[in-house]
Amino acid sequence: MKRIKGLFQLLAICMMACSFYACEEEGLGNVPDGQEKEELMIWDFAPINLHFTLTGEDGEDLLAPATPGSYSGLALSAVYKEKTYEKDVFEENRIPYSRAYLPHMYGLYTTQQKNGRYALTFGELDGAGKYEDATIVLRWGDHTEDIITFSGNLTWKDNKPILARTFKLNGEIVAENTNNPVIDIPKKAIQSQGNQLAFDVEPIVFNFQLTDSLGGNLLNLSKEKYTDKDSIKAIFQGEAYYINIQPENSEDNESDTPNFTGLTLARYPQTMYPHPLKFGELDGTETYEDENLIMDWGSLGKDTITFTSKITWENNRPIFVRSYSLNGKEVGKDLARPYIRIVK
Repeated sequence: MKRIKGLFQLLAICMMACSFYACEEEGLGNVPDGQEKEELMIWDFAPINLHFTLTGEDGEDLLAPATPGSYSGLALSAVYKEKTYEKDVFEENRIPYSRAYLPHMYGLYTTQQKNGRYALTFGELDGAGKYEDATIVLRWGDHTEDIITFSGNLTWKDNKPILARTFKLNGEIVAENTNNPVIDIPKKAIQSQGNQLAFDVEPIVFNFQLTDSLGGNLLNLSKEKYTDKDSIKAIFQGEAYYINIQPENSEDNESDTPNFTGLTLARYPQTMYPHPLKFGELDGTETYEDENLIMDWGSLGKDTITFTSKITWENNRPIFVRSYSLNGKEVGKDLARPYIRIVK
């Protein structure tokens, strides 16, 4: 009995030591000047996410796919710190373990607000970071761009944080003191004469996640849960495409023309999200009507993706029509880069 009691006492001492060590190592960076260790509090700051809406001359939502002249089908991108983030191409995140919240950089992606408006969201950025005229260049696929600059940092008063931030659109202040600014950008609806395209249309890329019923990633190259990778193939328009493994640091295509690479699986470092298997790029200006893409998983069977992608015109303004179904059930629409999860 004494021996057991002694073990519990030793365990309690170890836990107290570990807790103090964790605070020492992780918390001191967030301690304002003058705060005593006895008053130590670890602060988690909300990350910065910038939300952009586009409004036409008549008040129309120019990111809504059904709006004539919408920008939703164009090859949109954001440039931040000399890196280009294409719309809806999600970034791979390698997040180290920490008790504090660490921002996840997802890039530029489509969202929808509570009021129904479509938006482009860029983030996440460090909510506790210091920024001096940080710049995001938004490129709209019609050879125009807008420039977002933001500055600010966190200061402390009476051991409490004070947020001070300023966001500018093309030099004019549009939001202050927030980590989630919604910035409305006035634009003209895209328009071409004679149904001629004068802008860059986003290519079509299919992103597949293959998981088991518990969400386990069956495409993780570092594990042997799925050993039939060599038999996986995509069948499209009578041609078969087997998996091509991309190197870890391969660059995405940033040219104006589609870069068809067939069926590819990126060899990223281990992350918290399953790695998507990609098929494409297909030309976003081509018309596909109930086209079939068959995914053959070898011993795990086959799945059929049926999709439609076309451009219709209304008063010389394009409308992008896109829809996707998996084995006859709709799994997405509007986006040129659908993410399709298949459970085996």
